[in-house]
Amino acid sequence: MNKIYTSLILSLTLLLTYGQNYDLGIIHMTGYNFKVVAIPDFDSSGNTDISDVGFALMLPAGSFDITNVAGLLGGRTWSTTEYDAAFLSGLSLGDGTRDAWAFNLPPGQTLLAHTAAQQIDLVSFTVTNSPNSGVISLLANSDPIAVGAGGVLDSFYNSNIDNTTTQDYFSAIAPGLGSFDFATLSDSDPVLNSHLLIYPNPASDYIFIETSADLTRVVIYNVAGKKVTEMDFEDKIDVGKLASGLYFIEVQDLQNKKAIRKIVID
Repeated sequence: MNKIYTSLILSLTLLLTYGQNYDLGIIHMTGYNFKVVAIPDFDSSGNTDISDVGFALMLPAGSFDITNVAGLLGGRTWSTTEYDAAFLSGLSLGDGTRDAWAFNLPPGQTLLAHTAAQQIDLVSFTVTNSPNSGVISLLANSDPIAVGAGGVLDSFYNSNIDNTTTQDYFSAIAPGLGSFDFATLSDSDPVLNSHLLIYPNPASDYIFIETSADLTRVVIYNVAGKKVTEMDFEDKIDVGKLASGLYFIEVQDLQNKKAIRKIVID
């Protein structure tokens, strides 16, 4: 009997540990163009039926809007609704520094095949008016703004993954993909850029920087806007420990002028 109980406990533990869920993440593409992806923790052979999905993005308060919204999940159409900082503050939500944009994919049907950890493209969009500071971020369901909004700004991912019933399989915001810092896209100095050469690109072990400017700092960001390397300027930088992918390298001179270039790590 003890063996039976032990087996049942082990089975329940495995079910809880390896549950079928989706995380959501924001991915920077080019310039002020982004996309939101879903990342499953299980494999699907192709019978996973996606119904409706929703989440909220937070932008610095002001004149920055979201446009060019394009559905990437079977071409289905998303709706967006803005709740600006003043409106949120009037409801005692937030501190007046962030606008909210609610994204919703109405109920429908999209059959998917995927593997665990695969990024599933959901929707792409553009941020207008080129913000050069602050962040764009996915709003966590535990954030006081989301809690106070009574579910209007919640993230969810409704799917029928086993041909039984449609349920919410949203788990969390994907680690490292919750936000992007607009400072990595700030206007760079054209003179500095014209005298800046970073090579090889792609790189695998080292990158070299050639410039006539008096550089002082080097910062490398990943696609989520997170700093992965920050150091005093050197013309040879070891990138061998960075994971393969797209990065942004920012250099700064004595006058605090900055230039940003994209680099790819093999």
